[in-house]
Amino acid sequence: MKRAFFSSVVAALVTFYTTANAQAAVEMFEIEGLISPASSKTLISELEAQLGVSVTDLNLKNTDSGWPVLTVEFDSGKVVPEDIEKAIGAIEDPAGHKYRVHSGPSHSNTDYTEEEIAAIAALGPGLPDIVPVSNPVAATEESIMNGKALYDKNCTTCHGLSGNGYGPAAHGIMTFPRQLWVWNNAPASADAYLYWFITNGRNEMPPWGVILSENERWDLINYIKTLTKPE
Repeated sequence: MKRAFFSSVVAALVTFYTTANAQAAVEMFEIEGLISPASSKTLISELEAQLGVSVTDLNLKNTDSGWPVLTVEFDSGKVVPEDIEKAIGAIEDPAGHKYRVHSGPSHSNTDYTEEEIAAIAALGPGLPDIVPVSNPVAATEESIMNGKALYDKNCTTCHGLSGNGYGPAAHGIMTFPRQLWVWNNAPASADAYLYWFITNGRNEMPPWGVILSENERWDLINYIKTLTKPE
């Protein structure tokens, strides 16, 4: 009887000591598989429900590596980072896609070669249906600001805020977006090439010609040509 009582007291003391000394730990995870707003919501809600952790931030657009970064706060006495990584890998988004924690170097797009830039300026090979039209909208401050608003709303999801191709949805599509800063101060001869792609789309890029007006597309081009290569 005394032994049982003593054991229960020891167990209670151990529990109290562990709880009192448990520290809130914070870990950041680079996430693959975030392809829609619903993906983000599902990952956060499922992870918090399963492990009792708290997701304090999900940085989708402005990370050093280009991958979306999930910041998780947890009780180090109950959960370890490996538990969180395993749980992330077991969760499915509403469309049945799996997430996973990214490891290894980031996917970096290659810069355009001089030959590619020259081909682009000449409207690009293999696209004979591109009409060499001229931009009728002057690259005024108003046009560029209109273009920036359109870019931030419609293009950052794939192309990223800086045009580096690291938008949060870029990791869920087959054709990784090119960096748009290669068009910085591009000659007028490149405008028709950009206009054609924005209007008609290609691969996973949708045809924005059914959404944006002609002037909006030209404003967007004027803004894209101001993007600079990130340091």
